Amino acid sequence: MIQEPIFIDTHIHGAFGEDVSDASSEGIVKMAKLLPKFGVKAFCPTTMTISEDNIMSCFEAVSSAKEKLKEEGGLYAEILGIHLEGPFMSPSKAGVQNKDLCIPPSKAGKIVDKIESSYPGMLKIIDVAPELDGGMDFIREYHDRYVISLAHTEADYDTACEAFASGAKSVTHLLNAMNPCTKRDPGVLGAVFDNKDVFCEIICDGIHIAPPVLRMLFAMLPEDKIIVVSDSMRGAGMPDGEYKLADADVTVRGGRTYYGPGNNLAGSVTNMEEEASRLVSFGIDPYKVRLACVENPLSRLSIFNDIIS
Repeated sequence: MIQEPIFIDTHIHGAFGEDVSDASSEGIVKMAKLLPKFGVKAFCPTTMTISEDNIMSCFEAVSSAKEKLKEEGGLYAEILGIHLEGPFMSPSKAGVQNKDLCIPPSKAGKIVDKIESSYPGMLKIIDVAPELDGGMDFIREYHDRYVISLAHTEADYDTACEAFASGAKSVTHLLNAMNPCTKRDPGVLGAVFDNKDVFCEIICDGIHIAPPVLRMLFAMLPEDKIIVVSDSMRGAGMPDGEYKLADADVTVRGGRTYYGPGNNLAGSVTNMEEEASRLVSFGIDPYKVRLACVENPLSRLSIFNDIIS
């Protein structure tokens, strides 16, 4: 463990056997108290594509956990607010998430307004596939109130550029759950390259994205817009074995997740401290690593207080 927690993890589903989508305040308290072992100072509990009722239960659990942590005191990772990864995603890019529960952005406003009414200020990041019905309208209406991040999307270059022009300012786990960048179809990555004010989450375990590509990304993207995230599930900090990720059965073996007949990835079991160390070992400037793990995540959330002082 590093001397003092400094890392900010704004995309984390679970760890230590717990998962945010369990909607357990005790589980979230446990995560918050153990995350400093991984050098994490603050985090955004992140939901999956789950039912609307379950989403509301998660917000209640996180709100309750935040109060419990404040009352109990001691060392814990601060809860900055919730990252809503689902359900406004493309079913074709849902991956391990439940495609049957995906909802088009045209129906997202009602859910978001209900969340804000019940838990004001708790929702921070909303993931959206902009090509879906109502995607651009949703971005234009809500981008001033939340971080709108492109995710689990079939968007091509032009669609992504339109989303950024409409107010989206982030991409969730770049190059994962989206089309690749090719020489004639640059996709979301090409749109990011041409829109220098967009923040980019990157899972930097060396598994989701190969080290040479990580070096390329850190070289080509603005150093103040890269955000390292764990995207970890409940198997992080736990022994190899079988774990649930929402309704899915996931195998954790040798630091990697395996899901389905194709042995696809299902989140990670890495953590921010490991990722920072690996990035440096891959040859990436430690200064850029520090920005991506500490300052940039806070900048995306427009948090400019003494949390990292």
